[in-house]
Amino acid sequence: MKPLIFILVIITSFSITSCENNENPKTNITTGVYGTIKYGEGDCMPVINESARIYTNYNGEIYFIIKADLDNLGTGNFEQLKLNSIHSNVKNGVLAIELPVNTYVVMPKNFYDNSNLNTITIKKETVLNSNFKFWKCTSY
Repeated sequence: MKPLIFILVIITSFSITSCENNENPKTNITTGVYGTIKYGEGDCMPVINESARIYTNYNGEIYFIIKADLDNLGTGNFEQLKLNSIHSNVKNGVLAIELPVNTYVVMPKNFYDNSNLNTITIKKETVLNSNFKFWKCTSY
């Protein structure tokens, strides 16, 4: 009977640990950002009202481009800047990443959006809870 109880205790411990990690993705982050990323695309001619847009949880690469570098890029190579930026793979819309102190523009892999809505400032020993929504126009 004792081995059965021991096995149940171990299984329960793993289940509790798994639930904690899924519910709180920032557990190991001391300076950075966590939250959700939603993505949608559709016709922009005519423009679809925000309330009628359908977003799904984003799956793919997300880039954290230093805002000062982007602002000073001029006619430089944006793709090279993006490739040299911090990036992470996002699954099912879950974002959790340790980042150095700086101001970043957050962008999905195949989508350029330099806006205040997706600009974050990371401060020392602070973890931001930020959610992002990206809408890609398929026609203009």
